[in-house]
Amino acid sequence: MKKVGQWLGKLLGAAGFLAALVSLCVTIIVAQPQPSGEPEPAPQPLLTASPGMEISSEQDLRELAATFPAPIMSFMSGSGMVFVSGTSRDVPWQGQYGRMLTLYWQTPLGEPLILQSIYPAEGLELMGKGDYAFSSTLGPALFGQTSVRMENEETVRVHVQAPGRGLYVLTVPSSLSGSLSNISRSIQLFTAD
Repeated sequence: MKKVGQWLGKLLGAAGFLAALVSLCVTIIVAQPQPSGEPEPAPQPLLTASPGMEISSEQDLRELAATFPAPIMSFMSGSGMVFVSGTSRDVPWQGQYGRMLTLYWQTPLGEPLILQSIYPAEGLELMGKGDYAFSSTLGPALFGQTSVRMENEETVRVHVQAPGRGLYVLTVPSSLSGSLSNISRSIQLFTAD
């Protein structure tokens, strides 16, 4: 009788182990990330060098935007922000060139705002490292995406990557860090078309 009990105990133990193993396998299969069905975007083509451009009038913004291979980030008309100047220049990247378009604006009180559109979107190192540290606070939404927020002693910088378009960076003085959400609502993507 004792042998039958031991044999039955071993059988139940083996069955329990097998059930746990099957459960673990099913959990691993279910928990493994599945492809989203959307293909990964192809890397954006790099550029050949072209001459830089500078503007000092908001009326020339369309001409500056025409030099950029993707939509640029700019303030909406009627935002109350004051245009100062803009530049477009090529920057070496991965053996060819990326492009950086920088717009300088001011608030109505004269506080500086910098909007950068960087091509290609994968060009994170083109932002420049500076002495920024990642913030524990999320950045505001830009173009429907939550931005990454970084700070140093003087400025706050937020950025988003828009695959197939560009990398978009907003830099404001630390004094405006509480107004980032309001400022970001006045920003749009703009094309020369």
